[in-house]
Formats: sequence, structure tokens, C-alpha cells
Amino acid sequence: MKRILRTSGILASAMMLTLAVGCGKQEAASNVKEVAGTATPAATPVATQAPAVKIDEEKATALLAQFGGQTPNKVIPVSVSLSEVLNVLGVKPVGVPTSTVALPEAFKEITKVGSALKPDIEKVTSLQPDIVIGPASIKDSLEKQFKPASLKTAYLPSDSLEELKLSTVVLSRVYKKEKEANDFLAKLAEQEAASEEQSKGKQSPKVMFLFGSAESFMMMNESTFAGSIAKKLHATNIVSEVLKSKETYVALNMENVVAANPDVILLVAHGDPDTAIKKFEADVKKNGAWDKLNAFKNGKVKALDYNLFGVASIAKAGDAYKQMFNFLYQ
Repeated sequence: MKRILRTSGILASAMMLTLAVGCGKQEAASNVKEVAGTATPAATPVATQAPAVKIDEEKATALLAQFGGQTPNKVIPVSVSLSEVLNVLGVKPVGVPTSTVALPEAFKEITKVGSALKPDIEKVTSLQPDIVIGPASIKDSLEKQFKPASLKTAYLPSDSLEELKLSTVVLSRVYKKEKEANDFLAKLAEQEAASEEQSKGKQSPKVMFLFGSAESFMMMNESTFAGSIAKKLHATNIVSEVLKSKETYVALNMENVVAANPDVILLVAHGDPDTAIKKFEADVKKNGAWDKLNAFKNGKVKALDYNLFGVASIAKAGDAYKQMFNFLYQ
């Protein structure tokens, strides 16, 4: 039985998933200092020490070029994920996005400038930022809104954990905060290594990630936050590696899923996860072939903690690794 669920609402929600990040009090927050004034001219930022994680230096150089050799004092990130990166570095913006996802505690009282998809241009302009930083995934949409206001912009990747690491390194060079970035990323690397070590020697499970609500679901590939965490733990993402799709979000096709036979099915639900998982299980029961799936036979159909996986979060990555390992291998 072939069933494809497509709705504009789920696509919009999927886009929001790639933009927001979770909250989390961090030690760096207590050291955050606000910098006022105008942008400070400087030589084009370059690496003064090797980053604690491996990055694509060519991509980093291209991303750095957007800042025009300046260290912007008044910055506004329009996604929560990029706000969190600034918090890790100890850089306090003059404006932050409006979001149902909690921002870092240090940014609680900062002026809200609207959602990532539709920022309040009048409010952004009133804060007179030196630069506005947005997610690269929606650059075209944001440029249409920012250009008429003559706002200087830069766009950084922030969908997966690897992209968040790259953007952290880039911003650390812009703000000369490489030590802060390296300290944070080195600790994250230790957490990753510990999780990877646990998964060594174990049979790699085939995993299917679903994103959605009780109304509809879509499958997610390894370019998403949850997908990138699972990839590090040596799981096989059926969208990326079995169905060979390069699309981040793919319409749910039951015939393909039955053929792929995932060992684990993990749901990232916006809204009530219990209701969503029950609806999904009810739909499965209507299709006799689905009760033969390994995931159902082994009780491996679970809803992920939305606080950890509903949004891309570099701060919560360590905890995300722990929960993902448990779902995949225990």
C-alpha cells in the first residue's frame, strides 16, 4: 500500500525544526558581556590556532568573507541556533528571535525581533545592528526582507550538528573567541568520542526518523540534527543510505519503508508526542505488512525527547548523544 502524506503545514514545521535550538544554561553564560557601539574595522579574521574539531577550511573562509574583515559589535541573530552559538562564545547580541523554544538564560531580557522565518524588519532596523546573522538554509527568503532595509547580513549553516560546529568556529574567528570555541568544542568532542566508543563492535541498526504531528509525518535524512547524531553513532539512515534520497525531508511512503525494514523508528513530534506516536501506531496497524517490521517486533518505535531533538542544539548535543545511543543500541 502506497501512501504519501504531503501538507504545506508540515513543510513549514520542518523548516522551523532546522532553524530553532533548545535552551540550556551554560557556564559561558555567566561570562557574557554586551558590546555597544559600531563595528570595529579589522583585518580579515584568520585562524590563530587549530580548531578543536575538523572543519572544511575552504567553507570557513567563504563564510568569513561575508563579514568584510570587520568584527561587528552590534549583532542580531535571527535563529535560536545561532543565538546559542553566540552565547557559547560569550558574545551578547542586541536582538534575538522570538521563539517558543527557550533562549539562553543570558539573553532572556534582550529585545525580541520576530521569528526566524518572518523577522520584524522595523524592530530589527531600530536596533541599528552592524550585521544580521541568519540561517543559510533560508537565505533567499530572508534577503528579500532585509535588502529593502539596507541591512548588512551574513548567513551561516545550522541544520546539523556538523554545520553548527563549523559556524561556531567561523564566529569564533570573527569575534576573536577561538579559545572559548575550542574549549567548548573539545569538551563536545570528548562526549562524542565516548558515545562512539560505546557503539563500536555493535551491529549498526537501520533507523527511520519521522517528523510531524498526529496529522501527518515526514521522514528525515542524516542532514538533520537527529540524523547527524545517529550517523556519528554508526546507524544507517534509511532515507539517506537505503532510499538514496538527498532531500532533508521526504514524504512518508509506506511501501519504501516496508522494503527498507528499519530496526528502529524514532519520532520527533511537534505538539503532543504521545498522541502522535499513538496515531502513527494506529496507521501502522491498518497496514498488515508493517507488523513485520523489525522496529515493531522489537519494541523500537519511540518518540524522542523534543527538548533534545526538536531543535538543532549545539549546547545539548552531549545529552542528545546519550539518549540516541540508548534508543539505537539498548
